[in-house]
Amino acid sequence: MGFPLGVLIAISALVVAVLHLKQDAKTFWDFVGFATVFGGTFAVAVITLPWQHRRTVLRSVLQLLLPIRQGSSPIVSDCLNFLSDLRQGVANVQPRGEGLAAEVMKDGAELLSLGFSRERIVEVLSERIHQSFERQEAVANSVRSLAKYPPAFGLAGTVLGLVTLMKGVSQGADAKQTGALMAIALMATFYGLLVANMVVNPAGENMLKSAKVEKKRAEVAMHAVLLHVDQVSMLEAQEILNSYVAPHERINLMSGGAEAIDAGSLGSGAAAGAGAA
Repeated sequence: MGFPLGVLIAISALVVAVLHLKQDAKTFWDFVGFATVFGGTFAVAVITLPWQHRRTVLRSVLQLLLPIRQGSSPIVSDCLNFLSDLRQGVANVQPRGEGLAAEVMKDGAELLSLGFSRERIVEVLSERIHQSFERQEAVANSVRSLAKYPPAFGLAGTVLGLVTLMKGVSQGADAKQTGALMAIALMATFYGLLVANMVVNPAGENMLKSAKVEKKRAEVAMHAVLLHVDQVSMLEAQEILNSYVAPHERINLMSGGAEAIDAGSLGSGAAAGAGAA
C-alpha cells in the first residue's frame, strides 16, 4: 500500500495546510488550470508510454494502485514447496505465489519435463527474466519521464490566467479584482507541481522499485530450479535459498516454518531428483 498511502498522506498534509491558512477550499480551484495540467499530462502519456507493452503498462498501474505483497520470505517458502512437489513427482506442478517468480518456476518445471540441459535451462530462464525486466523498466522510465511535463502545462495554464488578468486590468479592474485574478492564474502552476512531484514521479519510482524486486525474486526462483537439477537435498536448498533474505525472514523446515512442505522430502532427495530430472 506504499503509493496510495503516500498520496493520502500528501493530500492530508495539504488539507491541514489549507485549514491552517484559514482559506476556503474553493480558493484553490481553477478549472482552466486543472484542464490544462491534467489534460496535457494525459495526452503526453498516451503519446509516450510504450503501448506495445500494453499488458505490462496495465499490470504496472494495477500493482501501483493495488500492490501485491512482495516480501522476501514468501519466495523462499514458495521455492521449497516447488522443489518438494518436483521431487514427489507431482504432475503439472503449479507453483505457489504469483508474478514473474511463479512464471519462472512453471517454465522451469516445463523445461525439466522436456529434458533440457542445465545450461539451456539457465539460458532460457535468464533471458525470460531479462526481457520481462526490460519491459517493466521501459514502462517505469516512461512514467518517470512524464513528470517533466505537468509543470510545463502548469505554466501554460498560468499564462492563460495572466492573459485574463491583463484583459481585466485594461478594462479597469481594481486592486482587489487584480489580486484575485493573479491568484487564480498561479493555481495552474500549483497543479503542475503537485501532479509531477506528488503523483507521476513517485509512481515511476515505485514501478521501477517493484520491477527490481520482482526480478530478484525471479532469480531466486530460477536458482530453485537449478537446485533440483543439481539434486541438492531439501535442507541444503533451504540454507542456500535463505541466503537471499534477511536473518529474521529465513525459513526453517525443522522448526515447522513451512508446514506445507512434506516432511518426507527433507532428506537428500537425490533419488527423487534424479528421477524427475
